[in-house]
Amino acid sequence: MRRPPFDLWQLLCVRTIAEHGSIHGAARFLNTRQSAVSRSLHNLEERLNVTLFVRSPAGVTPTTFGREFIRWTQTILDNVAGMNARARRTGKGENGQISIGIQTCVLPGRLSAFTAEFRATHPDIIFRYSEGTGKRLLRRLQRGQIDFAVVTRRTLVPALRVTPLWSDRIVAALPADHPLATQPEVSWADLRHETFLIGRDNAGQDFETLIQRKLGEPGSRPKIRRHDIGSNRIVALVQNKEGIALLPASWLPLIRDQHGHDVATMEIRDADGSSHLEFGIVWRADNENPCAQTFTRHLESHRP
Repeated sequence: MRRPPFDLWQLLCVRTIAEHGSIHGAARFLNTRQSAVSRSLHNLEERLNVTLFVRSPAGVTPTTFGREFIRWTQTILDNVAGMNARARRTGKGENGQISIGIQTCVLPGRLSAFTAEFRATHPDIIFRYSEGTGKRLLRRLQRGQIDFAVVTRRTLVPALRVTPLWSDRIVAALPADHPLATQPEVSWADLRHETFLIGRDNAGQDFETLIQRKLGEPGSRPKIRRHDIGSNRIVALVQNKEGIALLPASWLPLIRDQHGHDVATMEIRDADGSSHLEFGIVWRADNENPCAQTFTRHLESHRP
């Protein structure tokens, strides 16, 4: 059998160099010698006969092909991590771990309250949490890197199972001195000329779909400005009068604590009443982690 063109250590070096912008920074992060990382990169480039990074005294910059190679590298390492995680979780017994990914628009602590009963009756099963966008969590779930994902209930892959959890009203966040801020509530028609600020983690896909459905008209599109930042920073942009934002109503206490009187939050109503985000917990039916299977049975017998 022919030797593969690269090994996992070389791929790890490439990803770490890209993340830190220098070979020196990558070596420090990997706790190894700079010469070892440099040699690994050199051998890989030589074997592939292509340059992945342009070196300079200030650090390294990926080439055009290098950027594409880095994306491939991330996918390969993610898949390997998923294989390793699934292998380690496979086994028998009443003690072990369950990994849950939580969409970052979920209010902190809300899921812990939901799992409190299970954790009390299964003290030897440990929950490990991570967070991310709904799209990324579903991708990790399909790869077997996590056992469950708590996400908004958008269109899901048929192979995934879902249990509804809760519903959250959608509210609008406006600058405190906005002309609409003095009203007890607003309609979607009131917001048709506003610029909507959408972040990466505040259910952006769901909000965009809702905005298009409520305000989209032939020949015109709602004004949507996307940012690669989280909900808290999106609210800060609202405070700076760069636009308005949509948020789950459960975030209102945090917004008031952090932004005080600089941001107003408004109910949005129309003929259909208030709009909502529907949340659910999602898993794969073929997950062989026995602890996850125990939790699945608990979910199915305790549907809200």
